[in-house]
Amino acid sequence: MPNYGMPGVAVDRKRAMTVGTVALALVVTVVAGWALYHSQQDEPGMPISLRTEQIGDGVLVGTEVRANGVVVGKVTDIAPDQHGTQQISLRLDDSKLFGFDDSLRVDYAPANLFGISEIELRKGDGGSPLRSGTVLDFTGRRASEVYDATMGSILRNAAQVGGSVLTPQMASVIAQAAADTQAFTPLAQALITAQRTIADNQKMPMSRLFGELGPAFDGGGRFAGATVQVVDLIRSMQRLQSDRAAYDKGVATVTGTLLPALATTFSQAGTQLSGATDMLVPVLTALARMVPQPQQSAVELRLLLERLRAAMPDTGQGPVLNVQVELKGVPAIAVPLLGGAR
Repeated sequence: MPNYGMPGVAVDRKRAMTVGTVALALVVTVVAGWALYHSQQDEPGMPISLRTEQIGDGVLVGTEVRANGVVVGKVTDIAPDQHGTQQISLRLDDSKLFGFDDSLRVDYAPANLFGISEIELRKGDGGSPLRSGTVLDFTGRRASEVYDATMGSILRNAAQVGGSVLTPQMASVIAQAAADTQAFTPLAQALITAQRTIADNQKMPMSRLFGELGPAFDGGGRFAGATVQVVDLIRSMQRLQSDRAAYDKGVATVTGTLLPALATTFSQAGTQLSGATDMLVPVLTALARMVPQPQQSAVELRLLLERLRAAMPDTGQGPVLNVQVELKGVPAIAVPLLGGAR
């Protein structure tokens, strides 16, 4: 029996070749039809295009498109367009674009903190409904409706702001504001103390509050009495009663002559001595450099004075140097000093 034969079946070589060829052709036809069907079938979604003057960092083919926080499509193609613009092709799910029309706005926004970007669609003021193949032109007048908020744009803007704001003038303004704030510190402390006192008194019982205010009224009475005594003392001065003109003349001399003369004297002294005080600066600077370590110099000076005091004790007739000289065996010095005694 031949290799192409089957038991109980009458078949020859020519018939077997015909059946095999027909079966192979049928399989090829089915596969080609299935491929042609899928190639001609449109991808689901509504294709639209965006013509823009700039593309956000990280916006690539496959980037997600969101509307109201929901993914509604993706970027299918990015190609250069005329006059230096770019055309971004999108495929959107029209069932999720409720309320969006051709007046929509575009944001290049970061999807996370790792630099991955996405396109965010925002509703406009109202326009024509979106249709398949619509081209939205965001160049010229509508260029401001595209906002780049990607991480790269944020970092570049932060660098530009830092370079333009953090200037020496700004540092001077901050320093001046700090000085002014420090000048108002005592006033703020006084206000805080007053507020704290008021708050503490509000918490005190009424009986205790009146008890604390009692000595204040007593002190006020004493102050009023002392004031009346001072006024009475001034009114009862014999000089005012007997020689008021001379008293007024003395007061006028003090207020009209003496005090203005002192003011003029001190003003002239400040003007004339300013040069002398300027000369003291290098002198004091040189003295400061001569004693670079004041604490160590003070200790060494104290030790030197103690040793001098120990070497020259006070005998009642003045300090005497406490020293003993051994002159034995030196006759050239011993004889004149000791007068010849041995």
